[in-house]
Amino acid sequence: MENTVSASQKGLLYYFNRITSNDGKDWFLALTWIFVFEIISSIIEYYYLTAARTYVIDIPEGVLKEFLIAIFVTFFIWHFVFSIVNMHRNQFYFLIMYGLLGLYFYLTKDMTFNLLFHNIINPFEFEFNGFGFYTVVQLFLKLTILYLIFKMFQGFKYRKLKNS
Repeated sequence: MENTVSASQKGLLYYFNRITSNDGKDWFLALTWIFVFEIISSIIEYYYLTAARTYVIDIPEGVLKEFLIAIFVTFFIWHFVFSIVNMHRNQFYFLIMYGLLGLYFYLTKDMTFNLLFHNIINPFEFEFNGFGFYTVVQLFLKLTILYLIFKMFQGFKYRKLKNS
């Protein structure tokens, strides 16, 4: 007798693994989602922690700021059109990351990515400022990032076995 599981019995973790790492087979997809969750974490940190605002360097309105925004928008549009033409699912997830970067720019005004780079370099830094919404959401995001890092290394292993 064959043991099969229906789609409704697979659960949330199964679908989360499919979307974020292709069941541990795609390290680049897992890395993309790590960046997506770090951007979300940085935006939340910016709004809830005053210490996070010290990382943001204000660039005055001018040609440099307009040039940086123009480069970002041009690259986003180019990548969006390229993704639609080639129809790669992983590239659509990459577009989510670009969209969140645009939201990050808009909300934090951090054109230097200083806060974001700080959080990406040290993804498990967690400032506990009492138990509340910020703490619960950041803890959830950090655990999700830890899980995705595990899946990324699993994807490296799968790639190595596939190439052997």
